[in-house]
Amino acid sequence: MSCRYFGISRQAECTVAEFGPEYADLHADCRQPKDVPLIHSGRILLVHRCRCACHRGK
Repeated sequence: MSCRYFGISRQAECTVAEFGPEYADLHADCRQPKDVPLIHSGRILLVHRCRCACHRGK
């Protein structure tokens, strides 16, 4: 899914979690808190991490 702001890529769980406090615990269910590199490729990423603010610095 895409964030409305700045084209930031986020997982669906983090997008729904911003709809209200009753959904805030969905951030913990995010499946992509880290980048997944392509094996033996150096710096090429297979999957980018979720860019939600709750994952910054992790």
